[in-house]
Amino acid sequence: MKKLIVLSAIAALTSGVAFASDVAVGGHVPSVCKVIPGSESSVTFPELIDGEQSTFGFKIKCNDYDGATVTLTSSEGHMQTVDGLDATGVGYTAELAALPYNFTLSATTGVDDLSMSQSEDGSTDLANGIPGTVTLTVVGNPTFSGFYTDQLSLTIAAN
Repeated sequence: MKKLIVLSAIAALTSGVAFASDVAVGGHVPSVCKVIPGSESSVTFPELIDGEQSTFGFKIKCNDYDGATVTLTSSEGHMQTVDGLDATGVGYTAELAALPYNFTLSATTGVDDLSMSQSEDGSTDLANGIPGTVTLTVVGNPTFSGFYTDQLSLTIAAN
């Protein structure tokens, strides 16, 4: 009888019992937010007069679900003459168009590190890359002869 009870207990313990193990499955996708420049590395106006325009292209890309902020920054706050003082310059506007991003930086004050930005939600289009343009328009006429310059930066950062 004791053998029967022991055998019954062993059979009960080994029959129908499943041993399970959980395996975590996952992976990581790195955040990518970048500006891909077009073929232009600089813009020089044929004539530096009021209303003169020049356009350059780019592509922005950001795969963050929360979206991204796009910023245009003028280092000098206008085009400054390389021969004169900081206050000697000519203004311009920079109109960014890369839907859904659409805003204009007015670099007319001469205030250093002048910027304008816009934030948007994440989208499949933004993750895959959105083409865009910046149209630069001269505002006013320079007083003095010489070469005028500014550093315009286009950046994108995840929200």
